[in-house]
Amino acid sequence: MVTIKINNVITKQDLNDLKSNIVQEVLVALNLKLENRYLAKKETCKYLKISNNTLDKWILQGLPVLRINGVLRFDRIAIDKWLDERV
Repeated sequence: MVTIKINNVITKQDLNDLKSNIVQEVLVALNLKLENRYLAKKETCKYLKISNNTLDKWILQGLPVLRINGVLRFDRIAIDKWLDERV
């Protein structure tokens, strides 16, 4: 957690500028998160820094996977959520 001590009064304009900057940073982070959202198996291994065998085990343990006409794809957001639930 970041604590900021402010000794001066913040003007309404300063507060609006701060709000705009925060919103912009969040939007940038979300765009990075959604870029290349769906990964192939090899990309997923690289993203998670695990071997193909480990990925296969995680799939059996419930790692979310999409099967489209027999082709596997992995949703980065679903992967992150699945991992967060196990930490």
